[in-house]
Amino acid sequence: MKPRPWLPSRLNMARIRLRCDRAPETLDSTLDAIEAHLVASGASEPEALQMRLVAEEIVTNIVRCAWPEGVDREFHVELAAETVAAGVHVVLTTIDDGVPFDPTAARAPDIDLELDDRAIGGLGMFLVRKMTDTQHYERTNDENRFRVERLLLRVS
Repeated sequence: MKPRPWLPSRLNMARIRLRCDRAPETLDSTLDAIEAHLVASGASEPEALQMRLVAEEIVTNIVRCAWPEGVDREFHVELAAETVAAGVHVVLTTIDDGVPFDPTAARAPDIDLELDDRAIGGLGMFLVRKMTDTQHYERTNDENRFRVERLLLRVS
């Protein structure tokens, strides 16, 4: 699916809203659109790739876990990139009507344990926390809304 741009609320802010489904090819096109939008908004390619990884983790979790297997549903990814003096402020929000799930409540994995001694899961959200500045979850109108923010610093 092609991104549909929103009307920017500020002159230095560019936004896109992507409608996604559970098909694997949708994941790739969504991540491509996110990366391209960030680069076009002034992010460096390495930073855009890092945010792509963040988005991939979040979107993959929605595709795999938000609904029972075989249920075809859609969800949205909203991406805003605002040029500020220090760089590019990025806000990535996912919206789905799947089962309630607060990713901010997940316990951080004990990465000091040996691999065989670790519990399965949790590393993806650990990476999301490490690669973003803030994370916020809310459940409103029977929808999960998960927002992450990061300031991509301007390199002088």
